[in-house]
Formats: sequence, structure tokens, C-alpha cells
Amino acid sequence: MFVSLTRASTGDEPIENATLVAEEMHGWLAEIEGYHGFVMLTGEGTAIGVTFWDSRDIAEQHRAARMEFIERMTGVAGVQVEEISEYDVAFADVPALRTSRPG
Repeated sequence: MFVSLTRASTGDEPIENATLVAEEMHGWLAEIEGYHGFVMLTGEGTAIGVTFWDSRDIAEQHRAARMEFIERMTGVAGVQVEEISEYDVAFADVPALRTSRPG
């Protein structure tokens, strides 16, 4: 399993905007073979999106389309990407993360 992490500066944008962006991203990415999920983390002035993939190769095959979509979504949401990092997953067991709204 492989993940791509995107960190964005959200400024004064409400946290609810991050949820809307996450839902849109997930809906679009769900159509891509090899995609396994999305997690959006938010804090004051920052949002982190993490996408899960079968492999680095699969994520790389879709890199151009993902970057185009990220640019469109961040432009609409009024946020600025600060970092994109990629990692191999060494361990994961997080069934409790199946949620779409805070609370």
C-alpha cells in the first residue's frame, strides 16, 4: 500500500470547506482503479489530504490527473498547496476512520 500526502494552507477558510473538498476528491478518485481511500485532516490554518493506493506505480500512473484535480480544487477552495509527499505504508489498522463528517 502506498499513500500520497498533500498539505495545504487554508488561511481563514472554514473547516467545513475541507469536508466538501474531501468529498469531491474522494468521489472523483473512486473512479480510478487502484485507489483505496481518502482521509482529510484539518487544523487551524492547515488541511492534510491523504490518498491510499495499491502501489507507488498506480499512483504515479495517475499523477498528472491528480495534480490537475488538486489545482482545480485548491483554486475553488481558496487554499494553497504547501507540500506533496509520498510514503509506503508500513502498518495500518484504522477501521474507526470510516466517517465523512466531524463528530
